[in-house]
Amino acid sequence: MSSLSRLLNVVADESGFVGEASGPADKRAYGGHLAAQAMAAACHTVDADKSPTSMHVQFLRGGDAGAPVHYEVEHVYDGRTAASRRVLARQEGRLLTVATVSFSAQADGPEHAATATTSGDPEQLAATGPIGAAPSLPLDEIDIRYEDDRSTGEFVRRLWWRITVPLDGPAWLGACAAVYVTDIYGIDPVLQVHGHSMVDRSHRTATTDSSIWFHRPIHPERWNLLESRSPAAARGRGLVTLDLYDADKILTATLVQEGLAIVRS
Repeated sequence: MSSLSRLLNVVADESGFVGEASGPADKRAYGGHLAAQAMAAACHTVDADKSPTSMHVQFLRGGDAGAPVHYEVEHVYDGRTAASRRVLARQEGRLLTVATVSFSAQADGPEHAATATTSGDPEQLAATGPIGAAPSLPLDEIDIRYEDDRSTGEFVRRLWWRITVPLDGPAWLGACAAVYVTDIYGIDPVLQVHGHSMVDRSHRTATTDSSIWFHRPIHPERWNLLESRSPAAARGRGLVTLDLYDADKILTATLVQEGLAIVRS
């Protein structure tokens, strides 16, 4: 089993589920890791005919990347075609995150999707990896390439990613992989609008809230394009809106993230 498969999934225990630590010890836990494991815990409790449609996460405290995390799953609702779960993530008794995950069975209805307008080709970009250091991520199993665009006067980040190892497990691990990767540079677009970056450490940053709506299946083994913008920032917080497209540049998920962006004194 690949390292990423182990990090994304969780194992049942006497009180719910436990997620493997990403390491290294005494480093801040990666928010995308906590969110992906919360998603996995919820998915384990839902019938196979229902797939995730949305996830909303509040990040309350930072965790230790070197310690496992315990996930308690509350069955909020179970219907014939829909289900809802509430997931609490704790580490040594401390509440780290609260997540709600919604599920639905397949149904017939109108179908349309926006398409990405970029003509970029990830194969022509260098394998840049994420913004700054990412010691807890298995970067030998995730191919990340990005470019920043200011040609229209608006800052736009286009990040292509794909998983280069098999994800051993249920189909919903693809959604967990998307949750994991899409937090990979956090609130950086908010800083980029003002000529700063997470790398220059001019601001204290952390994701505080994250929401994702899944429109179509996500294929993590193929190229996926994450396009992000920051429409607003004030009071030491900033907002980032993100669109996730598949290899054919069809919209597969929509995200909104809020995070801290506070000038270091």
